[in-house]
Amino acid sequence: MVIMDERIKILKLTETRGGARLTITGEEEPLLVSLDTVHGHRLVEGIVLTQAQVATLREEAAMFQCDHLAARYLAMRDHSVGELKAKLLRRQFSPQVVASTIRKYLENGALDDARYAMIVGASLLKRRPCGRGYLCAYLQKRKIVRDLADQTAQTLLSHEDDTELALTALEQRWSHFGQLELETARTKAYNYLARRGFGYQSAKTAFARLWQKTNEGSEDRDF
Repeated sequence: MVIMDERIKILKLTETRGGARLTITGEEEPLLVSLDTVHGHRLVEGIVLTQAQVATLREEAAMFQCDHLAARYLAMRDHSVGELKAKLLRRQFSPQVVASTIRKYLENGALDDARYAMIVGASLLKRRPCGRGYLCAYLQKRKIVRDLADQTAQTLLSHEDDTELALTALEQRWSHFGQLELETARTKAYNYLARRGFGYQSAKTAFARLWQKTNEGSEDRDF
């Protein structure tokens, strides 16, 4: 009669870049853990583990992998807390593991929604000038909370002239609008600027200036 050894062991321990891969009896996939975990638990090949120890190693492996992924995302570009949280949850990490990872990066300053909102908002205004409503909505799509989005938009636009921004925004599309008949061009331009968050007066002034500049010498000056 053959007696099977049902003890749980570390069958193989292989160091990787920044961590270690553990092949454990009964685990379908190797666990990737940090070297701190290896040293802290004094892990070596052949060591016998309890079920509780394996459960702890699974948790620490999840933390290590979540942290590694978060660091990689943040190295590629800045994220808001909401963006990073959503990405990590989509990778099937538990809410508890994700919350712990987010907390780490908040504490070390790598995550800062106020700073991120200012950077993203300023970049948008430079590339595609817009009004306050559009800017707020854009920031909220980046998972910036509404109050912070509104505060950021107010700060960024406090030294901007709304009409000049509308003029710049319209100039970016003028090759299309400027070729149309006056009433059609005006309607389309006003609608476009409204979608970009500009008010009626700013849209009216911006359109009039561009239309007049395009049609210098024309008898039609009725805007």
